[in-house]
Amino acid sequence: MRKQTLRIATRKSPLALQQTKYVQKKLLSLYPDLNIKIIPIVTHGDNILNKSLSKIGGKGLFIKELEFALLENKADIAIHSMKDLPVHITKELCLISICKRGNPLDSLVSNRYQSINHLPKGAIIGTSSLRRQCQLVTYRPDLIVSPLRGNVETRIAKLDEGKYDAIILAAEGLNRLNLKHRITQIIPAELSLPSCGQGSIGIQSRLHDKRILFFLSRLNHFNTFIEINAERAFCKKLEAGCQIPIGSYAILKKKKIWLRGLVGSPDGEIILKGERFGWYNTAEEMGYSLAKELLNNGARKILDNFYIKKSHYI
Repeated sequence: MRKQTLRIATRKSPLALQQTKYVQKKLLSLYPDLNIKIIPIVTHGDNILNKSLSKIGGKGLFIKELEFALLENKADIAIHSMKDLPVHITKELCLISICKRGNPLDSLVSNRYQSINHLPKGAIIGTSSLRRQCQLVTYRPDLIVSPLRGNVETRIAKLDEGKYDAIILAAEGLNRLNLKHRITQIIPAELSLPSCGQGSIGIQSRLHDKRILFFLSRLNHFNTFIEINAERAFCKKLEAGCQIPIGSYAILKKKKIWLRGLVGSPDGEIILKGERFGWYNTAEEMGYSLAKELLNNGARKILDNFYIKKSHYI
């Protein structure tokens, strides 16, 4: 019998390729005779390294070329970091599976300081994430946040060159690249609430491709899927991208979910937080409910102010 071939589209970055190899390994453990072809793609977001994502269109810039490969039948599935996948998925495509989540938290990487609390006044911290910046300057307003783009290795190299006293990176990204030893501190969610979907890998395909849906459904991790469903529902209700500091983090244990959400002003002067507890089968409802609460408590004003300012430049 002829081997079946599965074509996987992925970003060309080292981290994206590691995530793809992880999925490949899982698939081959289930289907040893499957022939897998990896298709690395350079996305628009990969080519723009001198501007913050919040100024050039958001995280969706990392997925458009991958989705196009699916729509043009040049690939069967696309591998994404879930935190990069917009809550509104392109028509004719679907999110088939979410793999078991790794560490969802942020981490501090520094050659000189053990933790955020050990950083001296005026220390320069590298991150281009408004979510991280907003929470960091609220906790430590005496620190200086400086933009930092590029892949993980590039960011660490800039730290090692002495351009920063510390940088903030997703802990799981370092784990997947075998750079766990560079982590100085795992930052608690109470200090830096993670991005929606952080630490997890999503698999996308064409909506009506039954062959692919059959192959990939077995990779879905139930707990992770429920957690991220709650997080994405929260973000979806807010209707905001990475131009506004937003965090959402859900934990599912014994069929019960603890969901935390955050919306802040880009300058860190305002941070709104909330939480929900409930059964796993109310995950989406919890996300919408929490977002509605924060909108009523001031998040709507933050969003409106942002879009008013943005319209002045259009």
